[in-house]
This record gives sequence, structure tokens and C-alpha cells, in this order.
Amino acid sequence: MAEETTTDYLAAALDRLPGRLVEVARERFDGQDPAHDWQHNLRVMAMCERIGRAEGASMDVLGLAALLHDIGRAEERRTGECHAEISARASGVLLREVGCADDVIESVQRAILAHRFRKDRPPVTLEEQILFDADKLDSIGAIGVARAFAYSGVLGQPIQSDQPGQHTPLAEYEWKLQRIREKLFTKTARQIAEERHRFMAQFFKRWKEEVAGIR
Repeated sequence: MAEETTTDYLAAALDRLPGRLVEVARERFDGQDPAHDWQHNLRVMAMCERIGRAEGASMDVLGLAALLHDIGRAEERRTGECHAEISARASGVLLREVGCADDVIESVQRAILAHRFRKDRPPVTLEEQILFDADKLDSIGAIGVARAFAYSGVLGQPIQSDQPGQHTPLAEYEWKLQRIREKLFTKTARQIAEERHRFMAQFFKRWKEEVAGIR
């Protein structure tokens, strides 16, 4: 049997969701941040579909949480409030409008609130853990490298610097990205992370060699 592609996972995830809700979610993204845009959202949805099937998750809750987990990003840039808090609050309104049950809404909101690196609200349920894992997997591997450089550009940071304390993509890798695989919860996500981690480590090893003139 041929291995399913990301497009297959994404198509399955989208088919399970109300079309109007998907459009409303997409409209919440303003296009200002290519590291956290609608395409990032779609990748997380596809990965949640893949991991959720393998781990036996409640796909209705997981699919809704993946769709809505970052809808507060644009408002976060305007106000400084945590986007997870904004997204969870907004998701409650949107899900009630499409007739979701209160217990589903609460589960979706808890998953959204737990998808960030936060010690005060770690993911507990399987659906919370899968959303966390899927979101973090998008931060490593080839796409993770691309996002690190893209986000540096959004913030006006240099791609290379000799200044102590200056944040760069390499600093992001050394401070955060190389530790992500250790933070994942599900067996499926950890398996996916291994190859992505190797690629990313090889890239930044080569990066440092080229910066030093070795390669």
C-alpha cells in the first residue's frame, strides 16, 4: 500500500471540518508572519491527522483544535496578549456558532491553551499532547530551518552576528530547536522527530563551517 502523503492527511482533516469554519479561521491570518501563517496552520492540521490516527485520538476534538490553535496570532502582534489565550477565547465563540457541544468546546480550548512551551499549562490529554507535538514538529527539520530564518527576517534580526546576546537563527537552534525532540509526548511524534532533527543538525553544522570558511 502506498504511503499517504501530506495532501491526503490534510484533505482528510479538512473534510471532517465545517467549510465555513475553515474559511473563518483562514481569514484570521494577516500574512505578516510567514513562520506562523495559514500554511503553518495547514501543516499542523496534516500532522495532527497523521499522529492522531496512529495514537487513537478523538479526531473531532483534535481537528478543531488544530484548525483554531493559531487564530490569535494577528491580534497578539497588535496587543501583545498571548496568542494561545486569544485563540482559545475566540474558538469558543466560533464553535458555539457552528453548534458544537460544550464538552467539545472545552476540550478544544484546553488543547489550544496547552500547545505552547509553558510550564504552567502542560498538555495532559492525548489530544493536547498531539497538538503540542504537531506544532513543535513544524519547528524542526527542513521547514523548521526555513521558519527560523523567516522569523528572523520578520523581527529584523541578522542571519549571522558576532555580537554577544544577538539572536540569530543559529542561536534559536542552539537555545531551543535542538531540544524540541526531547519535549515531545507521543511515540509517533518522537519517531518523526528523529529524521527531522538529524537534517536540522547537519544543516547548522554545515552553516557554522561555511561561516568559518571551512567549507
